[in-house]
Amino acid sequence: MRKAVTLFAALLLGALALFAQDGQKKKNSIDLEKEFFQLPDSVTNEYLDATDIPKASRINDYWIVGVHGGVSVQHGYFNPVRQVNYYVNKPVYGASITRYATMMNTFPIVGMELGFQHNFEGYNFKEYESDGNTYRQNIDGAYEAYMEVPEVFLLTHAHLDMGSFAKILIKAGMYGGYRTNITRIGPRVDGIEHEFLDTDNRWTYGVQGGLGLGFMVDPIEIHLGVQIKWGWSSFYQPDVASPYYYRYAYPLDGAVTLGLYYQLTPRRGHTRGKLRRMARQMVEEEREANNLNEHGNTSSQSR
Repeated sequence: MRKAVTLFAALLLGALALFAQDGQKKKNSIDLEKEFFQLPDSVTNEYLDATDIPKASRINDYWIVGVHGGVSVQHGYFNPVRQVNYYVNKPVYGASITRYATMMNTFPIVGMELGFQHNFEGYNFKEYESDGNTYRQNIDGAYEAYMEVPEVFLLTHAHLDMGSFAKILIKAGMYGGYRTNITRIGPRVDGIEHEFLDTDNRWTYGVQGGLGLGFMVDPIEIHLGVQIKWGWSSFYQPDVASPYYYRYAYPLDGAVTLGLYYQLTPRRGHTRGKLRRMARQMVEEEREANNLNEHGNTSSQSR
């Protein structure tokens, strides 16, 4: 638990630093020479051959917000080892806001995503044969159990753009949630089909990562993604059967989602706020240049 809290705090501090970067950049002066292309007084063939004209404008530090939905696949891993089926649950749905930024003022490939998601956790044990008989393992009389999990996640991003209309997304971070609405299926679950026991753990947390493919027609983005969750909170207390022998049951789940997002700020090009700052800076620089010229002329006349 302490490790999870430490990692979550580190990610949160990283997110705050990333968000604060936007405010700091607004205070810095704008390099107008980079923003506007100007021809020299004398244009030669040599100059034209040596001039590198970019094919596309640079990607901004920008925000997107959106919703996603899909299906979840439960698996889990256990100590002692149990034979587990993959099981599909639905619907998975959620919403998030993402801030993309430029690393080292050179590589616009990173981001931070904060969001909410309705998901599932649980297990489904396989049947197996022994001595000609068929058996199925169970926990508290249930060989299947499924829980709804509202959760919050904080993920770092790396996005590799493939042209102007597609990008590859790589995500990694932390999640935390609360297990609700359990359903148990098994031969001895009378009275506890939809009840949590005192020995069950309700809070869940762990690491989350995934890969995705984004399609962009500004200002709309569509993301197709696959995510994997590795839970660090067992379904039940490890010493429930014996204080001398611990048993664990951790979630190991996946999900396939499709998301629709809207760019709150332009992915390419300037916002109105930046255009106003650029205009203000141009006026101030021109005013300073005029003042210098006036002082220079006054000094020449006095001589």
